[in-house]
Amino acid sequence: MLATLVAIFVWRGFVPAWKTVNSDFQDYYLAARLYRQGYPLEQIYDWTWIQRQKDHAGIETPLVAFALLTPFSLLPVLPFSSLPPLWAKRGWLLLNLVLLGLAAYLLKRISRLSARRVAILVFLAIVPLRTNFLNGQEYVLLLFLFTAAAWLYFENRGLAAGLTLAVAGALKIYPSLFLIFFVRKKQWRAAAGLVLGSTVLWLLSWSLFGFETIRTYLVEVLPWPLRGEGQDPYNINWNTFSAVLHRLFVTEPELNPHPVAHLPVLYAVLQPICQGLIFVPFLWLMGSCRAAVEREKLLWGTYVAMLLILSTNPGSYDFNALILTAVLTIGYLTQAGQAREAAIVVTLYGLVCFPISHWVRGSPSGFQTLLAVPRLWAMTGLWICLLVISLRSTSVQMKVWLKSREAVVFASIWLALVVPAVTLNLRHVKGEFANYATRLFVAPESYLDTDPAVAGENVFFTMMTNRGYVTGAFDGTSLARLWFGTDSFHVAAGPNSPAAWVELASAGSQIIRFPADAKMPAPNQISIQEQDAEKPVVSMDGKWLAFIRESKGRGTLWVKELQLGTRSGGADSVERPVSGNELDVLEATFDPEDGIIFAARRRGHPPTLFRTKPEPTSVAQESASAPRRFPAVSPDGRWLAFSQRERGNWQLWVQDRQTRVERRLTDSDCNSTAPAWYPDSKRLVYATDCGRGYGLTALCRIAAVP
Repeated sequence: MLATLVAIFVWRGFVPAWKTVNSDFQDYYLAARLYRQGYPLEQIYDWTWIQRQKDHAGIETPLVAFALLTPFSLLPVLPFSSLPPLWAKRGWLLLNLVLLGLAAYLLKRISRLSARRVAILVFLAIVPLRTNFLNGQEYVLLLFLFTAAAWLYFENRGLAAGLTLAVAGALKIYPSLFLIFFVRKKQWRAAAGLVLGSTVLWLLSWSLFGFETIRTYLVEVLPWPLRGEGQDPYNINWNTFSAVLHRLFVTEPELNPHPVAHLPVLYAVLQPICQGLIFVPFLWLMGSCRAAVEREKLLWGTYVAMLLILSTNPGSYDFNALILTAVLTIGYLTQAGQAREAAIVVTLYGLVCFPISHWVRGSPSGFQTLLAVPRLWAMTGLWICLLVISLRSTSVQMKVWLKSREAVVFASIWLALVVPAVTLNLRHVKGEFANYATRLFVAPESYLDTDPAVAGENVFFTMMTNRGYVTGAFDGTSLARLWFGTDSFHVAAGPNSPAAWVELASAGSQIIRFPADAKMPAPNQISIQEQDAEKPVVSMDGKWLAFIRESKGRGTLWVKELQLGTRSGGADSVERPVSGNELDVLEATFDPEDGIIFAARRRGHPPTLFRTKPEPTSVAQESASAPRRFPAVSPDGRWLAFSQRERGNWQLWVQDRQTRVERRLTDSDCNSTAPAWYPDSKRLVYATDCGRGYGLTALCRIAAVP
């Protein structure tokens, strides 16, 4: 059996991984490479920014993203980032083999099982190991850290165990929840190690990556996966209660058009109740002091399983940590002579790790969702089994537990956790789905639509698909996708211009011009306007082209005069910088008088708005009480739309440029960005991730001016 399992791992996991590079490893590799080359990482959670860096680096993977990953998680791959991608991944795979072997050795020492039994349990994790190696993920490293911490803990080296888990928590947040385990067990040295280590590592991350990067992760990114909305919350491949509840009770026009019913309030109530019913009973069952060694091993492994079933967006590779649970549990049951229970645990563990999801229908609707999450039900069965075994491992009877004072205490704890969570969920879903009625279109094949530009009633925008980033064009009735042979970003179009401009990214970025009415421009209709240039913006009179020129991740605003009546369109005209070197420019817009308003940040400061002109003049900063981005001036020049950061979200605002009076247009617990005006100077089209995953925006209309 062991030989068969090893052969499956080598054939289906290691060998394909050795030959290919795919997006998951590239996410870590690209971030590490950018850091090594001195790029600031403030925009690393911006989907289009990191995709552009991928193109500039010559990485051939269709899509990359650093969404939801901690900044610290790039450091393990940093030593390999100077190598070409495939060789870097091979080095990482060899290190993972070493870590897997060390984890197995430590598990053998902890559990006192034979090497053969440990190896069988390790390689029985067929899918987790395969996907971790195939995708170049960090979960074998996490398994090693969990195992090393357990070994140190059982060797009575609590401080070192806590420090080890702090490293794991800096890579993936959920190991930090072992602090609750230590506090419940009154293991103060271990708790102190975890708190001290976490503090030091996050301060180190602040020092290495900058305050704004850490703030963005903790304040803007982290809340999304905590509530189960990190990436496509309706995706049943997560196999979580959060995904199932989203799928059953929350509508989303593209991602989940056919739930049982649109009852987001029911989701808001049931989700924390489910989490509380998993977490609090086991917290009670653990006991308030350190138990006998064998029972403590069982509880350690069960706690890891609990963290996995509580996770809202786990990939199959997350379940490498379940290897530790299986080995410690089987070790305990073997010592206790409970062969039948051991067989049940191994069976359920095998079902969790077996590729049974491959036979599940791709996109079930309604109550069929309940049949499409076999890993969730296998994991739930395993969790119940572990809970029963943990209960039987204590000498106290269930009746005594239920009549004890602790029963009242933990019922109160359950209420103290669930009631605030329900309240926060209800606040979160309030108004989150109001934008559905104003969606511009429904395109299920698109993951992200952003950066709209309006020409008449036509809307151009950037669209993320399986093949990469393409340019979308919507004329009010039909949707066209313009593919230029490489990723395209940030379309620009004048109100009455027959041409449009777009950035193409490969080894560098260039701006091209193409006919605005072309469904798919022919090669002879495309002309290169500018090299080494990003995010084009065209003045309303068609006279000026503004763009961003990037140097190691920091942007400078440049302008050049357009000559639309000529064949070159002004490609040969003189260009000049207008923003200065001290600012990192993010976006720009023109007003009707050819003035420029742009969003930028000084090093170490949040973004805000500035004013300048194409002709050489000084740059003036707009006064603002909060960070601002994404400026857009209405065609009549009276209104300025922008996004302002409030409580971790970007909200849409509009300002009367004559009176300076400002009014908020959106206030949901999600992001609304990238506004663009229609010709009537009353309506806006903008991008919002409300009801979707973090940053995975769709386009909506809104009446900005009465």
